[in-house]
Amino acid sequence: MYGKPALGSVLPMAGLTAAPEVLPGIPYARGLQEAAGAGFLLYCASAFVIIAVKLWFAARAVMDRGAVMDRSAGGRS
Repeated sequence: MYGKPALGSVLPMAGLTAAPEVLPGIPYARGLQEAAGAGFLLYCASAFVIIAVKLWFAARAVMDRGAVMDRSAGGRS
């Protein structure tokens, strides 16, 4: 009793594994899942691009600041 599932909980699962196309809404759910997966990949790609551009601009700002500091230090000597 403790290690075995109840018979009522196993029978519906056996029916689902036999023929999932018989149930209404399964093709729609499958298409919805594919669209959600594609949307998630698009979200990840756009987040990566935004972070990369932000880091690129930050690196450019640091390099420009360093160039200005080098010019100002060179002019005082």
